[in-house]
Amino acid sequence: MFDVAIIGGGPAGLSAAVTASVRNKKVAIFDSSNFSPHLRKAWMVHNYLGLANITGEELMNKFVEHAMSFKPEVIKSKVIGITEGEGGFTIGTAGEIYQAKTIILSVGTSHSETMNGERDFLGKGVSYCATCDGYFYKGKVVAAVSTIPSALEEVEYLAEICSEVKFLPLYKLTEAPKHSNITVISDKPTGITGTDRVTGLSTTGEYQPVQGVFIFRETDPIENLLPDLQLRGKSILVDEQMSTNIAGLFAAGDCTGQPYQISRATGQGLVAAIGAVSYLAKNFK
Repeated sequence: MFDVAIIGGGPAGLSAAVTASVRNKKVAIFDSSNFSPHLRKAWMVHNYLGLANITGEELMNKFVEHAMSFKPEVIKSKVIGITEGEGGFTIGTAGEIYQAKTIILSVGTSHSETMNGERDFLGKGVSYCATCDGYFYKGKVVAAVSTIPSALEEVEYLAEICSEVKFLPLYKLTEAPKHSNITVISDKPTGITGTDRVTGLSTTGEYQPVQGVFIFRETDPIENLLPDLQLRGKSILVDEQMSTNIAGLFAAGDCTGQPYQISRATGQGLVAAIGAVSYLAKNFK
């Protein structure tokens, strides 16, 4: 059981980790990438106070070094679901389940768009994790839609369980799948269909009858983590304390909207951590 679980290891998340650690809280950082790969690509950062003319790579390394000096637990797994419960939250990854009293979302911006029908069939044939849900489709025909090459391993795993995997890679496929029951389809998906459960996948070409659809992305739309999370457009709605509409859940950084600035993100991370600490003091004696 963590006091504060931080989902996302960018400037906002690392800032929150420092502040929560200073307040002697048990902190976990969930980060499946290399701590903000987008900022690391920045050739030069000119406007971060006190660190003029620094590369994004150098700045992120300083952030990581500072945060890691407090020894938070770093979990290198993508979070695929969060559920509320008595006494906190349950956080699901591809291989493990974790518990936290509070959560700070610092997931950045997602450029992913949900497919038609995706949200309607969550838990009814739509999944984001082969390891978690693959067994439920043993002997069945499924579709796998992927925007990232690294998901091929999960597609191969599905092929070991399912009778057929219809694979729609939304990138240039450079290696052929190993299993003969994987059918590579070059059409683009347009929507998920069904009644009570998934029955098919519409594409720009032929309709694909399937009993499940697995979607693999680098980042998922924010609302997929918590369907009850209140948004303002595509951003998480927060108050001055970085509190969301869900008690014990806070958000900071680019996921709360513009302007997308490093200084704003680190400041919001600090405020969110203070908010989480105050929430813990009031609700966990």
